[in-house]
Formats: sequence, structure tokens, C-alpha cells
Amino acid sequence: MLKNIFKIKKGTIIVISVMTIIVFAGITTAWFYYGNINDAEDPRVIEAKIKYKRYNDLADNKKYEEIFSLLDSMYDIYNLYDDYKYSYETGVIYNNKAALYLTIALFETTDANKDSLLDIAKINVEKSIEIYENWLSKFSNLTEPEIKTIIEPVYNSGNNIFEKDKIPKYINKRIKDIVSAQKETTRRLSVSYTNLGIVQRHKNELKNALKTYKKALELWEDNLTAENNINIILGKPVRKRTILEKLFPQEK
Repeated sequence: MLKNIFKIKKGTIIVISVMTIIVFAGITTAWFYYGNINDAEDPRVIEAKIKYKRYNDLADNKKYEEIFSLLDSMYDIYNLYDDYKYSYETGVIYNNKAALYLTIALFETTDANKDSLLDIAKINVEKSIEIYENWLSKFSNLTEPEIKTIIEPVYNSGNNIFEKDKIPKYINKRIKDIVSAQKETTRRLSVSYTNLGIVQRHKNELKNALKTYKKALELWEDNLTAENNINIILGKPVRKRTILEKLFPQEK
């Protein structure tokens, strides 16, 4: 079905930084801490993390159908387990799907399909916002011992998939992932709000878009895409990053 809508749309004026938010902020940062897959990774979901290794190559080659299939298969893995089903990982997947639908709607399709694709993007990005906000309300202020109290019973449940001598490694790795997510998920949430604002802007819901972009900036003041979308709506010049900002980006 997707093949029928992948026709290049010409003459569309868009914010170039949309691709920045999609490719870098929406995707790369979301999985920054998954670079080294080792024997400390949770064996229940390691397949999902391995699958994601293919993402950048598929995106570079615009293999959208394969990307959607990849994200769906990753979601199916996380959805098997209660402790992952509503975790930030699934929020990442929903926002990535929203970003892909936005990319197709703004760059790769005809006007006849644009609105329906924007609607699908909105459904996915709103789901990512819901998951991120609920996850942050539960985990954002927890200490490492408190996190351990929550997750330890999962790994000590007697599930045969866990190698007994590696259980402490699984627990420590998951704690590390959650602590990293405590710092990063507020920015992920800002990216989701930015994508929602992009949907609203391209549906000419400009008042709603302004509110949404401002919410994104409240969450992450260095969100240049949200800032520039506001500038465009208000008729102000688009701000580019300085050389120093590019060389020394804000720390995570």
C-alpha cells in the first residue's frame, strides 16, 4: 500500500530542520546508549536492539516499508513483557513511526495523501507523548536503589531465559539504561511535541502549533527545530547553529 504513495512531492516549502529532528534528535539520540550489545543485555529484548542496527542503513536508502516492518517487529518484542510494554523504548518506536509518516507526508507523496499521513503521524506521536509522560511520572525521580527494588523481582522470577550467573549483570545494565533514560527522555518528549507541532503547522492549526512548540522548548530549551518553527509562524528569521554550538553541543 505504501508503494502507491511514494511519489516525490515537488515545490513544497518546508523547514529543513524537520529532517534534523527526525533523523538526529528523534532517532539517534533515542538509542544512543545501545551502542554496545553484550552479555549484560536483557535476553528477552536483545533481538529488538540487534534489529535496530539496520535502521540507519534502511533510512539512508529510503526503504520505508522495511523500516515500518522493522519497528513493528521491535514493538512486538517489547510488547511481550509488562516491564517493557509501556517503557520509554516503546515511546521511541511510536515517535520514530510518527517521524517516518511526517517524512513521507512532507517529502515523498502527493497532496492527495498528505492529510491522511499527517493524521497517522499524529496518532503515533500522541501515543509516544502518553508513554513518555507516564514513564517519567513513575521513574524520573527514582534513585538507583529504588529502581533496583522495582526491576529486581523481574530478573529473579525464575524465568529460564535468564542465565542465573548473569542476573546481577542484567539488573545493573537495566538500572544503567533507566538512569540514562531519566536524563534523556525529557528531550525525547520535547522531540515528540515538536513532531506534533509539525503536524499541526502543516494542517494550518497555527495557534495549537505555537503552543505545542513552546511546550517542546520548555522541556528542552536547546530544541532548535521547535524554535525555528515558531520563528517561521511568526515571520521571523530562522536561526542557525553557531560554529561553537556545532563543535560543542549541549551535554546530555
